[in-house]
Amino acid sequence: MSLNKEQLLAAEQLFSLLPAVYRTRDASEGGPLKALLSVLAAQSTLVKDNVEQLYDDQFIETCASWVIPYLGDLVGYNSIYELVSASFDSRAEVANTIGYRRRKGTLLALEQLSMDVSGRPAVVVEEFKRLITTESMRHVRPCHKATVNLRNVPALDHFLTPFDVENRTIDVRRIAPRVRIASDPDTAPLDIALHGPGRFNIPDVAIHLWRWRSLPVVNAPAVPVGGGRYFFSPLGQDMPLFSQPPARSSFERLMTRIDVPQPIRHHEFSISLGHSPIPTKDSLNFYGPSASILLVADGNVIPASQICCANLSDLPNGSWCKVSSGRVAIDPELGRIQFASDVPLPQSLRLNYCYGFPAEIGGGPYDRSASLSQLDPAKVQFLAVVGSVESPTIEAAIQQWNAQAPGSSGLVILPNFENYSIDLTGSNAIQIASESNLWIVAGQALPKGGPRDFLWSNARVALTGNVEVVGGPARSLPGGTSAPAGQLVLSGIWIAGQIVAKGQRAAIQLQDTTLVPGLGLTHSGAPLAPDEPSIVISAAEASLSLIRSISGPIAASGGGSTRICSSIVDATAPCCVAYAGADLNAVGADLHVEDTTIVGKVWARTLKLASNTIFHARRASHDQWKAAVWSLRKQTGCVRFCSLPFDSITPRRYRCIPPDAATQSALEPKFITLQYGHPSYALLSGDVPLAVWQGADNGSQMGVYYQIDETAAVRNVQLRAPEFLPFGLEAGIFLEPSRTVLLKHVPQFYGYSVIRKAIHPCDAEDDEGLDFEGFGARLI
Repeated sequence: MSLNKEQLLAAEQLFSLLPAVYRTRDASEGGPLKALLSVLAAQSTLVKDNVEQLYDDQFIETCASWVIPYLGDLVGYNSIYELVSASFDSRAEVANTIGYRRRKGTLLALEQLSMDVSGRPAVVVEEFKRLITTESMRHVRPCHKATVNLRNVPALDHFLTPFDVENRTIDVRRIAPRVRIASDPDTAPLDIALHGPGRFNIPDVAIHLWRWRSLPVVNAPAVPVGGGRYFFSPLGQDMPLFSQPPARSSFERLMTRIDVPQPIRHHEFSISLGHSPIPTKDSLNFYGPSASILLVADGNVIPASQICCANLSDLPNGSWCKVSSGRVAIDPELGRIQFASDVPLPQSLRLNYCYGFPAEIGGGPYDRSASLSQLDPAKVQFLAVVGSVESPTIEAAIQQWNAQAPGSSGLVILPNFENYSIDLTGSNAIQIASESNLWIVAGQALPKGGPRDFLWSNARVALTGNVEVVGGPARSLPGGTSAPAGQLVLSGIWIAGQIVAKGQRAAIQLQDTTLVPGLGLTHSGAPLAPDEPSIVISAAEASLSLIRSISGPIAASGGGSTRICSSIVDATAPCCVAYAGADLNAVGADLHVEDTTIVGKVWARTLKLASNTIFHARRASHDQWKAAVWSLRKQTGCVRFCSLPFDSITPRRYRCIPPDAATQSALEPKFITLQYGHPSYALLSGDVPLAVWQGADNGSQMGVYYQIDETAAVRNVQLRAPEFLPFGLEAGIFLEPSRTVLLKHVPQFYGYSVIRKAIHPCDAEDDEGLDFEGFGARLI
C-alpha cells in the first residue's frame, strides 16, 4: 500500500505519540504496529477529505458533479441535455438560475443563458429595434436612418452579420421555426428547424451561436517567402487570423464584436490601430502583448505605431502591395506580413496570433493531458528534447533512440510552436523493435519544474518532410506466443509529408495529429499532391490508429488493421480514394471507424464496425470500383448510424441513410467547405438534411463533430430561450457560420458563369463538380 506525503506525516505523528517502550519493541519485531498505524492514518485521511468535500458540496462552484442536480432542485432548476463542451455539467446554469430570473426578459439574461446551456459564445439581437418605414421618393433624405451610408465601411463590413447596424423594412414572415410534420428520415434542411424565413418583424429576436473556437499560438516562427514577405501559417498558406475573446464574468455586459471568436476584417484591424477616420462604438484591440496579434523581431516587440493594415493579396506580377515607408503591413484576412523596403529585415521574426477551428482535433495548443495519461516522462528510459545541446535536431534524437536496446521506452519532446524541415527516411528512419515504445510529442517544459516535468498544452509543432517507420520482427516468448509489437505514438504535430511503415510488426498511433491532405499546401491553400496518400502501411503486420486526427488518404495493405476515431480522412474529393491497399488500388486492411468524416472512396477487407460516420464518397465516370464504399467480406462487421451511398457493399446496416436509392440525393451531407486550412473545414452547413444533423446513435450529428455536442447545444437553447423571452416575442437560432463557401468562381462565357465546387481533376470528368449561374444557365 502506497502512502502520500500527508498520510506518511500523519502515520509518523501517530507513532510518535506511543511510549518509547512500544516503539522500541515494535522496531525489534519488524514494525507491525507502525504498519497498522499507517493503515489507520490512510483511513483518517479519507475521512478528513470526505468531511472537507461535504463542506465544498454546499457551494455550486466547488461541489462534486453528482451534487449539481440536488443544488439545482433547491432553486427550481430543471435539467436539460448534459454537454461535454458546456460549463462543468450545467454548473454555470445552476449557479446563474437566480440571476436569470432577476433579469428575465432582458438581452443580458438571454445571452448569458444561451452561453451557459450551449457552451458557446452567443449574441442576441432584438430585430424589432431596427425596423423602419419606406421613405417617400418625393422627399429623399440622404442622412435618414432609412438610407444606407455607403461611405461607412465598418458598418458595411458587418452587413448581414449579428453586428449589423443597418435598418430594414418589415418582413411579416415568422422568425420561429415553422410547425411541420417531419418525414423519416427527415430530408428538410437544418435551417428549417432553427429559424423561419423571416427576421425583421416586431416580435422577432435572433439568437446567434458561434461554432468556431479561437486557438492561440504563442512565439511561433514566421514562414519567410522572400523580399520581406512572411506567412503566419506554418504551412505557408493563406489563413485568416482570429480574435481572442477576453475573459468575462457572468452578467458582466452585453456581447460585442470583441467577445466572439471570428476572423479579423481589414477595417476592424485598421480601426484598432487608430488608422481609420470613421469612429466605432466598439472598443477593438487586436494588436499588442495581451491582444490577438503580436510581432517580435529579434526579441523586440514591433510597436503598434509601426504596424499598418494592408491588402497583401497577389498582384498580377506575383508581388504584394507596396508598404509605406517605415511600416510593417499585416493582412489579417490572408495571414500575411510584409516589411517596407526601408525597414531592416530581422534575423528572427516570432509571432503571436490566433487561428480558428470548430473542435479540438488535429493537433493544437489545447490541453492533451487526458489522451497522454499513460505517458510518464519520469519512467521512460530514453528522453530527448529537440533543440537542446544533446539533441539539436529531430534526426539526432531519432539516431539516439535507434541505438537503444530492444524493449526500451523513449520520449522525444518537440517544444512549443517550432517549425522543422525533416528527413526521417533511409538511415534516419525510426526503428521500432518488438516491445519498444516511442512517444514523439509536442510539449513545453513545466515552469519551475524538474528536467522531466512537461505540459501537454500550449504547444504544436509543424514538420515538413517524410517519416519512415521500420517495424522489427516478432520475438517469440515461452509457450509459443509472440511478444507485443513495438509502438510509435505521435501527438500534437502537423506533418506536411508522408508516413511510411515498413518492416515486420509495428503499431502506429496518431493522437491529436494532422497529416496535411495533399502532403502540403500552396500559398492559396490548394493541396500540392492530392493523389498521394498521407500514410502508407506496407509492413507485414502493422496496426494503425487515428484518434482526433486529420489525415489525407491511407494506403494500408497487409495483414494489419486500422482504427479511426473522431477524425477526418480527406482524399480532397469524394471520387478519390480515401482508404485502400497498396497504391490505393487494392483492397485495404481491416477497418474500424467511429465518429469520423471520410471524404473519398473506401475499399477494405472487412469493415468490422462503422458507427456515426459520414462516408462522403461517389464513383466518377468510368470508375472500375464496384462501389464507393466497398467491404470485401460482408459476413463480418456492422454499419450503424452512418451516412453512405446506398449502393455501397458493406456488412449489415442499422439505421443508416439513405434507406433507398430514391432519397440518396435528398439525404446527401452538405458541408460549409471541404478545403483543408479553412476555419470551417468539414463543418456541416445550414442546408444539411436533418437526418444527418440528428442521425447519430444519441441524436447528435454524424461525422467528426459528433464529439462537440453541437446538436444538443442548439436544442438546449431552443428549450430554454422561450422561458425568458418577453411576452409576445419569439426567437430563431442562427449558426455562425452556416453558409457554404464557394471555393472558386471563374467567368466562362457571356451570359453565365461556372462555379467550380471541387478542386480535384476527377470531378471535372462530368458536370457533378460544376454549377452554372446566370441567364439561361439551366438550359445548358
